[in-house]
Amino acid sequence: MITFVMAAFVACVKEEPEENSGLGAGDGVPVFSVTLNDGSIFSDRTIRGKVGVIEFFNTSCGDCRESLPVLQELYESRKAENGIIIAAIAREEGEEDIARFWESHGLTVPYSQQTDRRVYNLFATVGIPRIYVVSPEGIITAAYGPEDAPSLSQLESDVAKAKR
Repeated sequence: MITFVMAAFVACVKEEPEENSGLGAGDGVPVFSVTLNDGSIFSDRTIRGKVGVIEFFNTSCGDCRESLPVLQELYESRKAENGIIIAAIAREEGEEDIARFWESHGLTVPYSQQTDRRVYNLFATVGIPRIYVVSPEGIITAAYGPEDAPSLSQLESDVAKAKR
């Protein structure tokens, strides 16, 4: 078990970026649908008409452990807003591990456990965290990979731009 956890922790760092390894600004959000931990559906259709912020993560990834609190801050500051929807989607991680991490780190941003890469692969081929800001028209207006995770102020600026 310890070997598996250590391998998973290093996996987010050791993956070599590929050219065009993920969707970027100007691309349409792919057709996807996941169930969040609160039972609601989060999909390309639920984002339409709103600004969407999506983060792909795994709780054993060091970079994700740094980016998830930033997503939480954005969620806290914007959750009462009607025109924005924020969610985290796991890459190859089950409910028990995520719930334990969420509880121990005081996270409340909605998440979807995904034990495979099916949804993730619609957006990227390698690397987490992956963060996407999507316009109300379904166009990705900002995209970040493990090498350039955004600050809270950058995400706030991206959300404001996506609203226009």
